Amino acid sequence: MPKRGRGGGWRELAYTDPKDRSAPVLVSWGSALLKKERVSALQRKETFCVNVAVALPVRNTFHYAVPKRLLPAANIGCRVKIPFRTRTVTGYILETGPAEPHESPKEILDVLDPEPLFHANIVPFYQWMAEYYLFPIGRLIQSALPGGLNVTAFKAARITSKGLEILRVLPGDSDERHALLWVEKNPGKRIAFPLQKAYAYERKGWIVLEDRAGKRRARPLMRKFVRPREGIVLEALLEDKAQMLRAKNEKAFLETLFSGDGMLLKEITRRFSNGPYLVRKWQKEGVLEITNSPVLRDPSGGILFPFSTPETLYHQQEHVLNAIQDRLRKGAFATCLLHGVTGSGKTEVYYQAIEETLQLGRQAILMVPEIALAIYMEGLFRARLGNQVAVFHSGLSEGERYDQWMRMVRGEVDLVIGARSALFAPFSNLGLIIADEEHDLSYKQEEGPRYQARDAAVVRGKMEKAVVLLGSGTPSVQSFYNAHVGRYTLLSMPDRIEKRPLPEVEVIDMKGLPDGLETGDLMSPSLKAALDGTLHEGHQAMLFLNRRGFNRVYLCRSCGESVRCPNCDVALIYHLRENRLACHYCGFQIRPQAACPQCGRESLRAYGFGTERLAQILKEIYPDSRIARMDRDSIRGKERTFQLLQKFGNHEIDILLVGVIAADFSLGFPDFRAAERTFQILSQVAGRAGRGDHRGRVIVQTFNPDHYAITSSKNHDYTAFFERERELRAQLGYPPFSYMACLRLQGNLKQKTADMTGRLALEMNRIVKGWPKRGKEIQVLGPVEAPLSKLRGKYRWQIFVKSKGTILRHYFLKEVEGISTRLLKGTGVQLIIDVDPYQML
Repeated sequence: MPKRGRGGGWRELAYTDPKDRSAPVLVSWGSALLKKERVSALQRKETFCVNVAVALPVRNTFHYAVPKRLLPAANIGCRVKIPFRTRTVTGYILETGPAEPHESPKEILDVLDPEPLFHANIVPFYQWMAEYYLFPIGRLIQSALPGGLNVTAFKAARITSKGLEILRVLPGDSDERHALLWVEKNPGKRIAFPLQKAYAYERKGWIVLEDRAGKRRARPLMRKFVRPREGIVLEALLEDKAQMLRAKNEKAFLETLFSGDGMLLKEITRRFSNGPYLVRKWQKEGVLEITNSPVLRDPSGGILFPFSTPETLYHQQEHVLNAIQDRLRKGAFATCLLHGVTGSGKTEVYYQAIEETLQLGRQAILMVPEIALAIYMEGLFRARLGNQVAVFHSGLSEGERYDQWMRMVRGEVDLVIGARSALFAPFSNLGLIIADEEHDLSYKQEEGPRYQARDAAVVRGKMEKAVVLLGSGTPSVQSFYNAHVGRYTLLSMPDRIEKRPLPEVEVIDMKGLPDGLETGDLMSPSLKAALDGTLHEGHQAMLFLNRRGFNRVYLCRSCGESVRCPNCDVALIYHLRENRLACHYCGFQIRPQAACPQCGRESLRAYGFGTERLAQILKEIYPDSRIARMDRDSIRGKERTFQLLQKFGNHEIDILLVGVIAADFSLGFPDFRAAERTFQILSQVAGRAGRGDHRGRVIVQTFNPDHYAITSSKNHDYTAFFERERELRAQLGYPPFSYMACLRLQGNLKQKTADMTGRLALEMNRIVKGWPKRGKEIQVLGPVEAPLSKLRGKYRWQIFVKSKGTILRHYFLKEVEGISTRLLKGTGVQLIIDVDPYQML
C-alpha cells in the first residue's frame, strides 16, 4: 500500500525483491505498476491524489485530488495549477496515491506540462536538499528548473470607486496620487511601487489587489519546415507533372525536398532564390506541406584548442583510473578524492571515467566552478563524444537552458557539463558525478537555496548508487580530512605529465620596498624585470589580481573618508572606461566628483588598484604587447569568454610567467578559511606557469612572507599546509571538527535590526540552557554586526552556531526558526539561515 508522506502526501514504494523490504525505490506514474493501479482505481471509482510542492515560501507539501480528465497527464515531475488558500498558484507533482477514506481534498485545476520536467528518482534528493538547507521545497525545485519554465506570480491592482473619489482631492505631488493614477492606467499589470504601500491602500479601500501569473518564457523553439506529403513518390510525380516543371532549378528543388525528412523554409530560401514561389506552387498542388516543428538551440561555443587522444596513459593516471573504474563496475556508491597537481592529467582521467560510465549504460555529470571552465570543458568533451554532451549553466539563454534540460529529461544525452546548477540534471540512471576544482568557493550558492553543490553531490551519489569523484590540486581542508579519516578514498597524482617540473616560486617582501603598493606602484622591481624577460623571450605572461575596476577607492586627503555606497557598507570602485564609481554589490553608481561628500573639500584622490588600472599601466609600459583582461566587467556572455580563452591558447595575447600582485587580499578576510583560500589561490595560479619543457616562474608579492599559507605554496607542500591548518581548526573547534550555521538578520532600520538580533540570541541561549545534556554540544556565538554591516539598503547582524553533530544542529535550527517566526512578525526584520556557511561577510 502507498505510505503517507510529509505534508499529507504519499510515497509509492516498489521493491527489487518482494521478500526484501529494506530498499524502497520511488516509482513514477510511467511504470507498469502505477499504470495498472491507476486503471484499477478508476474501475473501483477511487479518488487519486497527488502530493504537490508549491512554488511559495512554505515548507510543507500538500495533496490534491486529480479529476478524471487530467488523470493521464498528472505525472510525477509535471507542473500543475492548483487552488491555494485564496489564490491560484503553480506546484510540482512529487508523489501519487489514492485518497485516504473520508477525505475530500481540493482538485488540481490543470496540468501545465505535456511531459515531466524531472524523474521520480530525483524527488528524494529534492526533499533532502529542502530539509538539510532549511528551504521551501517548491522554491528549491523552482530554482533548479530552467528559469523560463517558471510561471512567476505577482500582485496587480485595480482602483475602486472610493479610490477614484480620493484621487480627485489628493495633492498633485503626493505619492498616493501618483500610485493611484498608475493603478488607474495600468489595471492588471505588476504594481510598480512597494507592496507595503499597496497593502496600505487596500486597507483604506482605495484599490483591490489581485494575484496574477506571468507567462512562461521558455518553450520549444518552433520553425517552419517544408516536407513532401506522405505517399507521394518522386519518380511518379516527375513523370505525371513534367509539363509543370518550368523553372530551370525546379527538378533539383523537388529532388532536394524528397531526399530527406524535411527542410527549414529558411534554408530553402537560402539555397533557391525562387524557393518561396516553388513552395507555394507545389503546396497548392498538394505535393508539399508546411509544418511547425521544434528545433534545438545549439549553445556550443566550438572547440577551444585541438584536443588529441593520448595513445597511452601515464602510470599515475592508470592507477587512479583503475580504482575509479572498479567502483563504477560494482554499481555501488563511493566517493573518491583525486588529489592531482595542476598539469597531472586529471582531465583525461575524467574523460576515461565518463566513457566507462557511458559504456555501462549510465549517465554522468561533470561540474566545474565557473562558466568559463564549462565552455572550455564542453569543447574538449564534445570533440570526442559529439552530441552525447549537454551543457547547462546560467550563461545560456532561457531557451537554450530549456532545450538542454529537456534533452536530459528525455534521455537524449548521457553527459552534462556545467556549473553548480548541473547537479540537478534530470537523469534517470546517474552513474558518475565529477566535481572538478572541488575546493572552489563557487560551488556554494549564496542566494536563494544556500546549498554547497560539492557536498550535495555526495548525497545525490549515495541516493542513486553513483560514484562521486572530487578533483583538485589543492583540495578543501574538509574533503582532505574526510579522506584522511577514511570517509573518502584518496587517489593521488603528485607529478605533472612527463615529469615536467613545478614552477619556481619567488616571494617578494613588499615591506622592504620604500615605495610599495600604497603609492600606486603595483609591481615590484623583481616582477617588472621578470615580465620584461618573459616578453622579450616571446613567452606569455598571466598577472593575477583579485580586484576589479580601475582604482580601489576614492579617499579624501583632508578628512580621510572614502566615497561609499549609500546602500551598502562598502567603498565605491572607480571604473575608467565608463568614468563611474560603482558598488559591486548592489550596482549603485555615480560620476566621480572633486568635492568630498563628508567635508566638502576638493581633496578626493584615487588609491589602491584593480584589474582595469593594472591593464592600463601595462599598456603604458609595454605598448607593443597584446593585453587583455578577464573579469566580470570585461567579459559579458559565453561568446566573449570563449573568444578570449581561444586567443590566449592561440598566442594572440602576450600578457607563462605568473605574477601574483598582492597575496594579502585573501589573508585579510574575516573568515576562518582565509589561510585556506590564500594557499589555494597561490597554488592554483602558480600551477598555470610553464609550458612543455619550459619551467615556469612565479613571483608572489606580499606583506606577510612568513605566513604558513604562503611558505607552503612556495614549497608546493599541501601536506604541510593541511597539518598546520588542521591543528589550528581542531584547537578552535572550526569545521571539519564542528558543523556551523550562520543566522543573518537584516532590516531597513539599524536599531530595530540590532534589537531583534539581540532578542533572538537570548532565546537561542535559553534553548541551549534548557537542554542540560545535549546543550553542551551547541555553542552560540554573537550577536555581532556583520563585516558588511549594510548591504543593498539592509542593515545586517549575525549569530553563528557551532555544533558537534548535524542532527542536533538541525533540530536546534528548526526550533530557532519557529521562535523567530513569532518574534520577528511585523518588525520588518528578516532571518536568513545559512547552513554550512562559506561567506562570512
